Amino acid sequence: MNKGSLYRDLRDRVSDLVRLMNERDYREVGERFSDDVIIVRPTGNPLTKKAWIEMLNSPDVDMKGTSLLEINNITLSDSCDMGYVCYTTHAKFVYKGVENDDVAVFVVIFKKIDDRWKITYMQRSIGRKPTDLMPKFK
Repeated sequence: MNKGSLYRDLRDRVSDLVRLMNERDYREVGERFSDDVIIVRPTGNPLTKKAWIEMLNSPDVDMKGTSLLEINNITLSDSCDMGYVCYTTHAKFVYKGVENDDVAVFVVIFKKIDDRWKITYMQRSIGRKPTDLMPKFK
């Protein structure tokens, strides 16, 4: 597979991840993570794969919709077996009774494991209102 195809593959993986979040298919989302993934929330507190899935399935979280706004950057390693993607989403959700209407930036590191892209690290920025000035990456 050439680099152009790999970039498109990573772009498709991110689009698929956001789609699955929108559909609330957290089991399927969890399959996209490596078993030792580190997920860092805006507070800086890391979660394991198990804790992240438990959080999303808890009554504390009610996802109302997520959309992919932009893929800001995709970078592949020279060996093409690792890459990172920076992307921006708009999500509406309720967390512990508080409504959120957030635009957030994610950084996700993918690694090829058994010839499949797996997320090994994910970090989410603090959310901002859709009416706030958006970050510019280009």
